[in-house]
Amino acid sequence: MPALSSTEDQLKVDVMARRLLDINPYIKINKIDFFIKQELIPQVLNQKLDYVVDAIDSLSPKVFLIVHTLQKEIPLISSMGAGGKMDPMQVKMADISESYNCKLARMIRKRLTKFGIKKGFEVVFSPEAVNKDHVIFVEDEQNKKTTVGTISYMPALFGIMTASQVIRKLSE
Repeated sequence: MPALSSTEDQLKVDVMARRLLDINPYIKINKIDFFIKQELIPQVLNQKLDYVVDAIDSLSPKVFLIVHTLQKEIPLISSMGAGGKMDPMQVKMADISESYNCKLARMIRKRLTKFGIKKGFEVVFSPEAVNKDHVIFVEDEQNKKTTVGTISYMPALFGIMTASQVIRKLSE
């Protein structure tokens, strides 16, 4: 994860690009730095893509990215909610239809049924219950009513599992 004291006030996209280039200087990176909205998703997906990794935190853009990616028949893996989760042993990977006890996955499934989508892509999720005392109601945040703190290792674990699956699928 790029969140370090030394990367404060820097764009995540720039920090991650530098990190990836340090790992592999020959990698081709197409940085996109904007809040993704429904009308921009076709533009983002209008290129040759081997895989789409969805790690969007906001519900509507996440749903529309999933819908458009599936319509274009691009392989997809989506990261669900890590907020409030603490136990790395409970993190799982499954088809969206098999996810459970994850509020974000439930909301995604509900919205996708309006598009006739009930299955067909993998998600990383944790069925671990979130302590209700850790949920914070927010007023001024775009596309969110609540937020939950996230322990530093959980997003990293979700990312590692996602990357592992993408690499294994592309290697087949």
